[in-house]
Amino acid sequence: MKKIWILILLVLIGFIIVALPDSDKRLFSISKDHGPSMQDAIGLLLILFSYAWLVIEAWKRKSKLLKYKNSPAFTICVFLVGLGFGLIVASVAGDHKHWWIYGIVLVSSIQTIAFFITLK
Repeated sequence: MKKIWILILLVLIGFIIVALPDSDKRLFSISKDHGPSMQDAIGLLLILFSYAWLVIEAWKRKSKLLKYKNSPAFTICVFLVGLGFGLIVASVAGDHKHWWIYGIVLVSSIQTIAFFITLK
C-alpha cells in the first residue's frame, strides 16, 4: 500500500510541474494553442511512468472490478470514459478552449473509482 501512495504522490508532482508557468518554447505543436515545452514533457513523463505503474497494480487485482461488469453502473462508467476521451481529443485538436477540462474530470473521476475498488 505504501508503494501506491508513493505513485500517487509522483503523479501529483508531475501535475504540479505541468501546471507551472514555462518559457512557452514548444518541443512540437499539437494545434495552434497547444504543444508541450521541455518542462511539460518532464512532468508528463513523471505522470505517465507513475500512472502506468498504478495501472499495472490495478490490473493485477482486476477481479475486484470485474465482478461489477454486468451492472448498469459499469456500462455507464465505460460510456463516460469514452465521452471524456472524446472531449479531450476534440477540444485539443480543434482548439475548443476549456472543453478538455470536462473530459479530464470525467476520465479522472471514473479512474479514481476504479483504482479505489481495485487497490483498497
